[in-house]
Amino acid sequence: MKIGWLAAALILSSSGLARAAPALAELTTPQSDYVEHCSGCHGMQGNSAPAEIPVLRDRVGYFMCTREGRDYLIRLPNVAYSAIGDNQELADMMNFVVFGLGGASAPKSAKPFTAVEVAKLRSRALATQSLIAARAEIVDKMVGSCAVPVSMKFFYDGQNNGQPAR
Repeated sequence: MKIGWLAAALILSSSGLARAAPALAELTTPQSDYVEHCSGCHGMQGNSAPAEIPVLRDRVGYFMCTREGRDYLIRLPNVAYSAIGDNQELADMMNFVVFGLGGASAPKSAKPFTAVEVAKLRSRALATQSLIAARAEIVDKMVGSCAVPVSMKFFYDGQNNGQPAR
């Protein structure tokens, strides 16, 4: 039976069929970390809708417009307590999330996260309060002080089913 599989592999490889699939781009470490640690809930492309989980695609960068919003992203329990132990590696992943998945939502003046900043914020994880309430408070401040759309009060565009945001 092993010879049969070997013969099939040789036939496929010599016929070009084995090479028909396009090569996939290799993921960077931050992208790979995102896939492993975040995409299960937030989606491979940062789009979790219609789940009750915040969409990251073209939205997460808005959090960088205030100090509280910026800190919130690192203080989230799944970030602060991440299995990624190296602070620079976690900073790199979060920079991919904010500037890669977040696209143009990040303010032009936003600076990338640093390892020192991540280390400091991880020690203050949002572990004892409602994340929904904390997010709502931060987003209310962002909407009032930055060029942030009111739809950020919801986890994804259209979540309010046409009802106005308050």
